[in-house]
Amino acid sequence: MLGESIVIDPRKARVDRLRASIREACKLHEQEADWQSRRLGRSAYRKTFITLTYRDGGDWQRRHISDFLDRLRKWLCTRDAVLMYAWVAELQKRGALHYHLIVWVPRRLRLPRPDASGWWPHGMSNVETARNPIGYMVKYATKTRPDDLKRLKKGVRLHGNGGHRPANRVALREKLAPWWLRQADEARRTAAWLAQVEADQAWQARRVRVAHRFADGSLGYRWDDPAGPPFESEAWWQARVEAEERHEAAKAQWAAYADRYYAKGCPKYRRVSGGFVDLLTGELLPTPWRVTVACGVVTAHRAPEALQ
Repeated sequence: MLGESIVIDPRKARVDRLRASIREACKLHEQEADWQSRRLGRSAYRKTFITLTYRDGGDWQRRHISDFLDRLRKWLCTRDAVLMYAWVAELQKRGALHYHLIVWVPRRLRLPRPDASGWWPHGMSNVETARNPIGYMVKYATKTRPDDLKRLKKGVRLHGNGGHRPANRVALREKLAPWWLRQADEARRTAAWLAQVEADQAWQARRVRVAHRFADGSLGYRWDDPAGPPFESEAWWQARVEAEERHEAAKAQWAAYADRYYAKGCPKYRRVSGGFVDLLTGELLPTPWRVTVACGVVTAHRAPEALQ
């Protein structure tokens, strides 16, 4: 209805992003692992679950988790492997922070203990094989509550993931896009598909009519004659040629986008002020929401034009 508004809890929104990101990232890694296993005819990866904790008296500092991932990435890189991972931070009741990670390690390799190898010099670590990596990570992601964020130090990251192929990075960002953008994209794809189906049906019906007239002897030429049947108007054939040219131009446009963005893992839509831009067509998709902040309360109002 007109004037619809929603009060946004920033902490709850942050926790929701954490859960959605971890779930979708783990799903994509599992799909990649399954594909590699089918290609090799055997299990390609060992799903390794890692817990990193701080020793008593230890304290969180920036780049602790980043430094650990850098060391792990370099170790795998020297062995011709890619680091496929997802991690989530958990705050214990006593206020101590620790990390849970899932890493897809090639079967030919076995990770050393992070604390014994010096990768995690801040405390202890535990390494075990995970039977259900998605379930493991979602379980720990759901433990984080919005009220827990009040006790976090400034700058603490709650989650992360990486090691995706460019196409999977695109898929992940599209799955995590705002719901209104996903709806708008689905509507545009559906409209384009229906238009294509309608055009194809009309073209097929025209071919059938021409074929029937050729069969009963009323026409002395082939229905697929490039010059076209004489009873068709020149404007109709010109429209058909223009439609095919637009189709070819769209294919070329998509190829140019794929070379420039998709191959590098960039999504089809880029966030800008006021909405998203379609990198393929340059069209702006404005957000249907207007956000205001008053007295520390964040409120999203649906734009009147979006309700029509």
